[in-house]
Amino acid sequence: MLGEAAVGFCFLPQEANDKRSLCSEYTSGAWGDLCHPLLRPHAEDENTQHGEAAMPYTILRTKKLKSVAGIIGSGRHTFREMPTPNSNGAANVHVGGASTAVGLASSVLAKLPERRRKGAVLCIEYLITASPEAFTRHGGTMPDTGGYFDRAIAWLKARHGATNIVSATVHLDERTPHLVAYVVPLTKDERLSARDFLGGAAKLRKMQTDFHHWCGKPFGLSRGIERSKATHQKVGQYYQALAAAEPVIERSDLAAAVVGIQTPNYKALLLRAKTSAIQDKLQRSATEALHARQAALDRQAVELRLAQRALEDLEITLEKRADSLAEVDQALEIALLKAGRQQERADRLAKQLADLTKRMPEADVAIAPC
Repeated sequence: MLGEAAVGFCFLPQEANDKRSLCSEYTSGAWGDLCHPLLRPHAEDENTQHGEAAMPYTILRTKKLKSVAGIIGSGRHTFREMPTPNSNGAANVHVGGASTAVGLASSVLAKLPERRRKGAVLCIEYLITASPEAFTRHGGTMPDTGGYFDRAIAWLKARHGATNIVSATVHLDERTPHLVAYVVPLTKDERLSARDFLGGAAKLRKMQTDFHHWCGKPFGLSRGIERSKATHQKVGQYYQALAAAEPVIERSDLAAAVVGIQTPNYKALLLRAKTSAIQDKLQRSATEALHARQAALDRQAVELRLAQRALEDLEITLEKRADSLAEVDQALEIALLKAGRQQERADRLAKQLADLTKRMPEADVAIAPC
């Protein structure tokens, strides 16, 4: 099993058409010590000449898995427990450890300490490969198995400790061979800490440099430019990119199809055609739904504009009515003021008349004859 401390896995070549086998020949040294024979740097590593032609690149990607659901979801893809459109059906190589999604989750949970930080990274998914042109299937010199991936496994063991690697698989059913490994990020003092391995740009750069030094240079691979402005793909995006290339169909594939024999390339072409048809159908449905949604939004926008205009008309009407009421109030106030003045005048006249009435009898007595 991959997780045993003293045992590791590597690929050994056998017969020409035989599959690569796994052997247990690695006995780990001190934790974190790059003592595996495969990890001894080649003499020419330090003598890279300038000005040589551009070489293929090493590719190392990591993904942090923080939940059991995330681990199972990733495992289902790795172990082909779900449809994989970009797979051509070729057999993959299980290096060691868990071989099912549920088994992967169980292996991770069994390694976790009882006390850990909430929201901690439970598992790191490593995706290791190289530029397609580095492999023999694309005209390169690296075999699909063994060699490069052997050194990658040994590098992971030296980096994390063999017991913390809970699963590893080499995918051969996609365009470019690649290794997928799952590691529980336990430190030497048994803390669960992905930050100790992936925390910060400096550690990530050092990881890429170390991996290239021990695993890439011996196979003539280049390291990506440090501090480059280029953005890295996520693991999921890389999987999608693997399916981007068109299958290469030879005349022999077509001739075999005529007599009812479907070669792997022909099957890949059929699968891609089927996938493209499904994608076109989904795209058409999405476009129709988008157009319908846009039409509904346009109708709502027209209704909203009409409602706004009606509201504006109502506001104008209310303002006119308010102006009319103000004029009525002003006229009423003036009328009341005039009425008050008229009342005051009437009161004065009534008083004067009363005074005159009182004085009239006295005048009559004064002028009466004796």
